[in-house]
Amino acid sequence: MAERPGRLDRIYLFFGACYLAQGMSGVIYEPVSYLLKDGLGLDAARSSSFIWWMTLPMLVKPLFGLLSDLVPIARLRRRPHMILACLLWGGALAALAAGRQVRYWPLLAMLVCVNVGLVLADVVCDAVMVEQGQRQGKTGPYQAAQIGILYATIVVTGAGGGWLAAHVPARETFALAACFPGLALAAVAWLREPESPPRPGFGWAALRGLFVSRRFWAVSAVIFLWSFSPFLGTAEFYYQVDALKLSPVAIGWIETIGGLTGALGAAAYGRMIGRWPLRRWLRASVLWGAPLALSYLLFLDLATAAAVTAVVGLVGVAFRLSLMDLAARACPEGAEAAAFAAYMSVFNLAASSSNLAGGWLLEALKPRLPSYGCLSVLVAIGALCTAACWPLLPAASAGLD
Repeated sequence: MAERPGRLDRIYLFFGACYLAQGMSGVIYEPVSYLLKDGLGLDAARSSSFIWWMTLPMLVKPLFGLLSDLVPIARLRRRPHMILACLLWGGALAALAAGRQVRYWPLLAMLVCVNVGLVLADVVCDAVMVEQGQRQGKTGPYQAAQIGILYATIVVTGAGGGWLAAHVPARETFALAACFPGLALAAVAWLREPESPPRPGFGWAALRGLFVSRRFWAVSAVIFLWSFSPFLGTAEFYYQVDALKLSPVAIGWIETIGGLTGALGAAAYGRMIGRWPLRRWLRASVLWGAPLALSYLLFLDLATAAAVTAVVGLVGVAFRLSLMDLAARACPEGAEAAAFAAYMSVFNLAASSSNLAGGWLLEALKPRLPSYGCLSVLVAIGALCTAACWPLLPAASAGLD
């Protein structure tokens, strides 16, 4: 059944508010990095371990998806879950703002709670995207809108987070970030869903069929290998600070440039997906993705770091969206939230594990290699992992029109 124009408008408003809230909450990322490095005195290895635990909720996204798919509240599967998620997300940030002393375990506990709320909100939003997108054949455009908004917020949070890290106490940054979950909470007004909880056993059967399929594991392997980049994250931050001697504001501006070009890349994907088949996007993401990863070898100073970040943002985001589009099209009816969350957990697992590996490898390589040598090893690992996706593409793209 075709959606009425007004209904489509509400869906885009819902997506926009949710992803604006998620993206703007990222204003805490750079201040948290400095809080770990300078406030708690952690090296790259221990900082990456902290971040691994902090982002653990992102690795168990399917559990939140199951909660939304299979545990309706008042016969609804999306709206009540979004409300609870926003209250936890904003409440944890408010608790961090109220804290008077930075200590390892309380900081970690509250940041885990922030991510639990944020992840549940993201799962609900993605479930709506899959449900509506599959019916309308718009999974690609919907995701392009979501990710475009997310990267557009980095234009603000990149430079803004750098300025805040340099000039504002972390407590005040947390207080600012606590306001943004209210945007997602308000967006519930634009979310309409039928009172139609799944038939008993229907969602479980759909998930069982998904997890035993060859395609699921092929798609998951492609996502993991393509996304595994040990240089990005903690290793990149410590390299920028210790080797390139960049200031917090400079690092923030680099992130802003990546956000701007990432938003442009998402917009380009949204416009071109109808003209360029998804199979072709997937092949290009591997053929061009490995050389794109090697471009980080040009990370030599502020100018080259900004240039590489701009190119990776523009092209890399479009390629990432092709993988997300593939995942959305592979989700079974009745378990949309859990299935898409499972695929997104693979993205998050790749990011988390490569961030952890990058931090520990950086510390292990420092006594043996100069800074650029460490960079080269980490970048080469990422490029090799991307290239390893190629033989898996036929199985991953099976069934595409």
